[in-house]
Order: sequence, then structure tokens, then C-alpha cells
Amino acid sequence: MEYEVVKLKIEMPAEEFVKGYVDVPRFLSCCEKCPGFGKTWACPPYDFDPVSVWSRFSSVMLYGKKLVLGESLRETAMEPEALLRLSGFIFENARKALLEELMAMEHEHIGSLALSAGGCSFCEVCTRGEGLPCRLPEKMRYSVESLGGDVSKALRECFGVELKWAENGRLPEYFVVLGALLKM
Repeated sequence: MEYEVVKLKIEMPAEEFVKGYVDVPRFLSCCEKCPGFGKTWACPPYDFDPVSVWSRFSSVMLYGKKLVLGESLRETAMEPEALLRLSGFIFENARKALLEELMAMEHEHIGSLALSAGGCSFCEVCTRGEGLPCRLPEKMRYSVESLGGDVSKALRECFGVELKWAENGRLPEYFVVLGALLKM
């Protein structure tokens, strides 16, 4: 696959991140519209206040990747289904790789917590629908958004990066995945 990876990384006090980039009611209303709402342990509604997660930590390290797609890849016109499949393939591979890196960082920083870019996909079918506990609690991670984090605003203000989407049968100039490491 033809793309260049640009790493994005910044750390700030957790209180500053919450004040500038966390809006739980706004993102909960977005989550309610998602077909995954209430269907995985990594998605709301939660039996805890998401702000309580942020407040347990002293800093937030935003960590992500901007995948700048090559011109030949962007110039190829595609049917909607092919475009959706390719976009999903690129995003999902980048998301999984990012989470692996964040979880490695989590092991290096005792007491930290990695937050993924997007929902959990470790199990084909989540046990939440059956009312059973998570099968892989050591792997399952919440996403920044599911805890009320405004990824779009953080990308724009912290990195000068806007989210881009495929349109008119073509891939965007780049894709971005953004997770976080909450540190003690």
C-alpha cells in the first residue's frame, strides 16, 4: 500500500485536556446514533461517569498517525463499495497497529491506560449482548470518543490536522487515527 506515515504526539495535563476537549453529553448523543451503542463493553452507555476515568490521571498523551496516501492511490476512481472496503482496510490496519503501540507504552508506564482509536474489535461477537463479562478485559480499551473526547478538535488545535473523508469515488489525501495514553 502506497502511503507515508506521519506520527502525531503531544502530552498535556489531564485537567487541561478535559477542559478543552472532553464533552461527554455531546459525544454520548453521537454514540447513541451508532449501531454499536450498548453492544460492546468498550462503548457507552457505561455504569460509570466517563469524566471519572480522565480525572484519575495527571496527563494525557495524544498519540496518532496521519497516513498520507500516494497520488496514484488517491487518483484512482472507485465504485462506492470498493472505496468503502479499501478505506476500511486502511483505517482498520492503522487502528490496530496504533493500539498495539499504545498498549506497549501502557506496559512501560505503570498505572497508565491506553485509549484506542475507534471501537473494540478483539472479539467477533461481544459478550455484552448476552449480559456476560468481557472475555478479554486485559485487551479491551475504550476509545477517546467513547469517553467524551473530541478527536476532531484535538487534531485541529494540537496538530493542525483536519479529518478527511473519501468523496466522489476517491480516497482522501490522508487518513488519521488518534488514540491516547492516560498517565499517572
